[in-house]
Amino acid sequence: MLDLTGHSSLPKRHITPVNTPAVTGPTLAELQAHVATRIDISTKTQDRYLSAIERVGALLNTPLAMIPAKLTLVEDRFPLTGFNPDYWSTDAAYTLFRRRLQAALKEFLGVHAEAARLRAMDDDWTWLCAAVEPLTKGKLGQGQSQWHPMKLAALKTFALVARAQGWQPRDLDLARARQLDEMYIGNKREANRRALTRLDDLRGFPELMPWLPPRPIGFSSQARVPLLAPLAPPWEHQICTWVDAVTKSGWDPVTKSYSDDHKGHAHVMRSALRTTLRITVGQGLLVSGVEDLRPLLADDEAICAIAGEMFGRRLRSKRDGHLEPRTARKYLKALNQLRAHLGIDTTLLDQVLANNKDARKGKKDDERMTPKNRAFCESLIDKRPIRKRFLTSFEVLRTEAELPMERAGLEQRELTGHERARVRMLGSCACFAAIEIGGAPIRVDNAMQLTCVGEDAQIRIPTSWKKPIKVLIPAEATKNKVEIEFPIRANAYGCHDTILWYCRVIRPMFPHAATSPYLFPAVTVPGAPLNADYFGAEFSALMRTVVNLPMTPHQMRHGQTSLLLDKYPNEIEVIAKRIDDRPGTLRQFYGWISALKLVERGQDLLVGLMDD
Repeated sequence: MLDLTGHSSLPKRHITPVNTPAVTGPTLAELQAHVATRIDISTKTQDRYLSAIERVGALLNTPLAMIPAKLTLVEDRFPLTGFNPDYWSTDAAYTLFRRRLQAALKEFLGVHAEAARLRAMDDDWTWLCAAVEPLTKGKLGQGQSQWHPMKLAALKTFALVARAQGWQPRDLDLARARQLDEMYIGNKREANRRALTRLDDLRGFPELMPWLPPRPIGFSSQARVPLLAPLAPPWEHQICTWVDAVTKSGWDPVTKSYSDDHKGHAHVMRSALRTTLRITVGQGLLVSGVEDLRPLLADDEAICAIAGEMFGRRLRSKRDGHLEPRTARKYLKALNQLRAHLGIDTTLLDQVLANNKDARKGKKDDERMTPKNRAFCESLIDKRPIRKRFLTSFEVLRTEAELPMERAGLEQRELTGHERARVRMLGSCACFAAIEIGGAPIRVDNAMQLTCVGEDAQIRIPTSWKKPIKVLIPAEATKNKVEIEFPIRANAYGCHDTILWYCRVIRPMFPHAATSPYLFPAVTVPGAPLNADYFGAEFSALMRTVVNLPMTPHQMRHGQTSLLLDKYPNEIEVIAKRIDDRPGTLRQFYGWISALKLVERGQDLLVGLMDD
């Protein structure tokens, strides 16, 4: 089935990888020939499409005749967040390349023609959109417009999706909403969800009822089809009980809590056990109604089948349950740890972990930096423009945050809600980057938990711009259980000034800042810090779109460490202290830097022999 928005409308389990040995159907070579003969577009547009197609072959290092011409090519290999500064100067340049490739594919595959056919239909969707049109007239916020024009545009786009299924507005119900939810993924899945919700909102206008479903669709977040089916409650309860027993120790009767609570490992163990149970259900090794999972975990044949499935998932796409060998090995180690806790013989799984080739690869991968992080660090070391973006990121984010405030000041108005939210996040990201670069690269969880109020505040903001900002994170709050302490001094580069600017200008924009002890207060929950996962996602998005450097908060640590080790290889003790780690860990995970230097030195020596 053709999807009219550029995403695959096939179920998630039917995506063909780009690197399939035998290509069936049209290829990019055929797309290239087709574009070269089009007369419905200008020569300039034609050249741009051909350039985008040729670039795909260069980026994938594959002849165009071996690359399937499918819309999933864009989604799988060139997603919206796939900007790589090694190949594009800006995120805007990347998205432009992506749109050109997608446009050429859509016309070639008949998506544009199908969309035109569906758009030309005269049916109940036409009448519903026509009836909504008057509600969008007038100026928003002054009682004249009752429906945002962009909502109408989204409704018209959703109408094409429903027409492709043969559904009119009155045909929609919860069952069909769930059916659509299973068919789509990503942004398109979310767009469909919003459209279905807005159809229920339109019931507030009685004149629209003749074209709306007889009953509300009721497609709430609770009614959505989960990406992963929930486990049976008894299984979930047993898993959580076992994981708590393994990862928590040192009960303190005074505080009524465990002094040793390994939350990170508990998360891995729960993921490992849930993946294990889903595999066993899929393979028929576990059926509903079984309450005790011990017999399954004691069955060596079942454990071998589970291990084989986990290692086999390295060949799958992410949406179909892809597992890297290092992750599969980590899951199996967690599974074996639980088996030992339950008194089950672990000999067989020990042999799998020691002798299986995928397990060995997983162990080797776990002892070195991931390819993605290494590529990021190599870009910083090798490319000065990328390195400059990294080291001055706090300045760029701050400047972007100040623009809406300056514009509002010139227009003598208050910031809009959207502007205020964006300024808040830009300022928070600028402050975080300033702490990481001007002070030390602390983990994002620790950064979000920084307190700035009270005698025991973890970050002390001085009243004078000349005095240093002092950070002290207690040992119990750090990953390595070692106290982190460092100053952030004022200098010409502006990290100190950016943090003071955040505290003076940006932090008061948070609704509960006046009563929050945290440097980064939550937006909606009084007295809580900003959620670390939410902040991490927003930081990555802004670094990609504003700074033109796609990276995660944790890559602040990797990037700084790589740059310092490349420049000062003999200062490993100092660098290890800076990132709150051990010299041995740096030698293990960043050893590729010195290894490359040795290889290059060997090449230079050989050239010297040739010159002699």
